[in-house]
Amino acid sequence: MSSHRLAVTDWIEFEDELHQVAGLGGLTVRLRSETGRLQTIMLAVLLSDDSFRAAIEPPPRTLEKAGAGLDPAGVLEGLDESAKKAALELEGHLLEAVTGYRSGDPLTAEPGEPRAAYDPALSQRARICSKAKELGVSDRWLWKLWARRTEQGLWGLVDKRKARIRNPLRNLDPRVIQAIRDQAAAERADSTATIGSRFFRRTQNRLNAEHGGSVPLPGRDTFRRVVAHLLDTSPAAPAYQRASAANQPDRPFGNVLATRPGEVVMLDTTPLDVLAFDPGSGGTISVELTVALDVATRSLLAWRLTPLGTKAIDIGLLLADTMTPELMRPGWDDALRYQMLRTPAERLISVDERLAEAAARPVIYPETLLYDHGKPYKSDVVERACARWKIDLQDARKLQLTDKPQVERLFLTLRQQYSEHVAGYKGFNVAHRGRTVEDQARWSIDELAEFFAEYVIAVYQRKHHRGLTLQGFPDLHVSPNEAYAMALGSAGYVDCPREANMYFELLPIAGRVIHPYGVELNYLTYNADILYQYRKAKSPYPDQLWPIRYDPRNLLHAYFLDPADGRWHVLRWTHALAEHQPFTDITLREAKRLIALRERTPQDQEEVAKALTELQNRTDAPETWTRTDRKRHTRDQHRAAAQSRDIDRGDAPVDDHPPLAVVPAPSEQAQESGGWGEIDLNSIEAAQVFDPDAP
Repeated sequence: MSSHRLAVTDWIEFEDELHQVAGLGGLTVRLRSETGRLQTIMLAVLLSDDSFRAAIEPPPRTLEKAGAGLDPAGVLEGLDESAKKAALELEGHLLEAVTGYRSGDPLTAEPGEPRAAYDPALSQRARICSKAKELGVSDRWLWKLWARRTEQGLWGLVDKRKARIRNPLRNLDPRVIQAIRDQAAAERADSTATIGSRFFRRTQNRLNAEHGGSVPLPGRDTFRRVVAHLLDTSPAAPAYQRASAANQPDRPFGNVLATRPGEVVMLDTTPLDVLAFDPGSGGTISVELTVALDVATRSLLAWRLTPLGTKAIDIGLLLADTMTPELMRPGWDDALRYQMLRTPAERLISVDERLAEAAARPVIYPETLLYDHGKPYKSDVVERACARWKIDLQDARKLQLTDKPQVERLFLTLRQQYSEHVAGYKGFNVAHRGRTVEDQARWSIDELAEFFAEYVIAVYQRKHHRGLTLQGFPDLHVSPNEAYAMALGSAGYVDCPREANMYFELLPIAGRVIHPYGVELNYLTYNADILYQYRKAKSPYPDQLWPIRYDPRNLLHAYFLDPADGRWHVLRWTHALAEHQPFTDITLREAKRLIALRERTPQDQEEVAKALTELQNRTDAPETWTRTDRKRHTRDQHRAAAQSRDIDRGDAPVDDHPPLAVVPAPSEQAQESGGWGEIDLNSIEAAQVFDPDAP
């Protein structure tokens, strides 16, 4: 039994006549014959009929009728003035012949109307005969014009020779049109192609494969015009333009609507169009910007500027930032304080005392997070944080920017209002980048973050937004702060969590056994005095492992929650020295790679410490710095500083470790022993002498 696929506008053969499928409704199908006759038939009866044939080529004369379904009034509006004037003049003659007045209404009669030959007292036939003699035509022709005007209106009186509907594809084979569209769809993400050579050849090959070489392409000039008419994005356009056009949905899937603050909060990350200056190396480093945008008020709730490569811990702490007030900076004007939001500030400060020293930025408890498919957003850290605070997660579809239009438009606003005016602006692609951008960069990542915070508080949150209107006044635009103040009146204020240990709850977890020498994490051993009372003790947790928290931005320390008193304790790497700078998980992976090159194992703590020291010494020597070393050094410094700021926002953990020992320099040791002259020369080992004859 053969299978058939029917779709609207398909042509079939039924009862020795061609029909077009006009509609499908459950068990019935509606057919329109080639002559225009409509019929509805059961689908089962149609498929079982012996005369049924599917996949029939459209009849040739359908091309001649192309445009027959267009709106006549729309075609009439597009005519030139001479054709319109001729049709109106002819209509006036017809109205005068039928009614006696050129306007058709006695109340709007022109001077001298009605004329004697068109007196309404005369019969209509007599007036028609008089008009036929005046125009030099037959009575029958005037009656046909009047019938056409009655049926089609003014469109029936237009000279169709001057109103031909333009169809540049009228004489083109439909199979050629389909082949061009299919080939363009196949090359939507391919390298740049030219219409005159490769695209032409591949389209002809497609036609030969599908129709056996019986369908030739038109000439190259005609082919170029047809391609330009059919495709909105040329096959010769850059690949990113064709890929972007291919990812656009064929129809809108609805807008993301929010009526109260926090109902929908969008998260996204984008490269910042500004190069940051690295004061340690004198070079530059790329920066990423991660933001949280409230859809209802368009408020920028939180932001994080990090070196290129945002991590899951940054996203998790960004959620904490949305529920934490932004503190005022020294030197900021009092107009930027939270009290200037035009909200009942005194009442809110009594609920959340943190708002007393906060800046004018909304503090919102998110209900739903809308994010893309980036790896940091799909991590356990983000899911655990959302589960902790009862926040729903909703991911957008891949490569569909229309699912997050508000935050995508925000990035354009930030580029125009902030990035373009900062020294080191590099443009949004290489084609817009200057040759001396690296020389113009002068601000570090921390300085850029401070400038960005001032821009958000002083400009963005106070600037009227075209997408925000006052309810009942669609022409009156408001700012994000004003929209937030209005929303509080209708939706109320939701108090945000204020856990002191919020930072530790967002850190990744690793289940470990507490050994006599400490705990092992990433081939590093951590220890503290608090662990001695839990050595060889059974864990009360279901997996019988002790949860150890760590921050990938600074692996010098790990953190342990004491179940006895609920306090957090700092675990230090047992081989940490004063000369070890804070290092990230990326730097640790590089150290492990160096160990593997020496044919050693990462379990050897001495080798790890030695490799890490050598790596940090290389990055600390300006004369040997490479671009990779500079990036690693700047990244570790910035993320360690960010980790220190995040941990200071809550209660400080217990750190009972002694200060790291500092190895004195040889000159200091010599001075303590009485100077270089008191050194025992007999203790100095003689240098080996090179013997060329030695084996």
